[in-house]
Amino acid sequence: MTTTSSDRRRYGVIETEFRTHEQVAVYTLSIGGQTWAQVEWSPSRRRWCIQDGSGQCLAHCDAIHGQDVDAQTAVALAKRMIIDGTMPTPEDAVAARRERERERDLGEPMPPIAERVGVSAYHTTNTQLPKRQQTTKWS
Repeated sequence: MTTTSSDRRRYGVIETEFRTHEQVAVYTLSIGGQTWAQVEWSPSRRRWCIQDGSGQCLAHCDAIHGQDVDAQTAVALAKRMIIDGTMPTPEDAVAARRERERERDLGEPMPPIAERVGVSAYHTTNTQLPKRQQTTKWS
């Protein structure tokens, strides 16, 4: 995986394709036929969302100095992110998505057994065993 901004592909021709489906508009930015980023209109937020090549949202354009950002500005920002290295390579984006999915599938760590069976920590740490009766041996 290439994680630096020195990936030579970043300086290739960035092609932009526009498509719509109902209320969703998407600009796909690709280099050499490989998707590097997408700029998608979010109807619920009423803002443009810049996503990496795997579809992970990296920025909502409402966070850009409070400007009312149009589609062309959002696409220009995504292109700049590709060139300056803040946009992950497609390989890094996929690897990060797989890691997020793996973590999601693993879920939260299980609590200690005492919590699962309803035994409080007080009982597990302060339990006293019955004292043994001392017997005296007579010789």
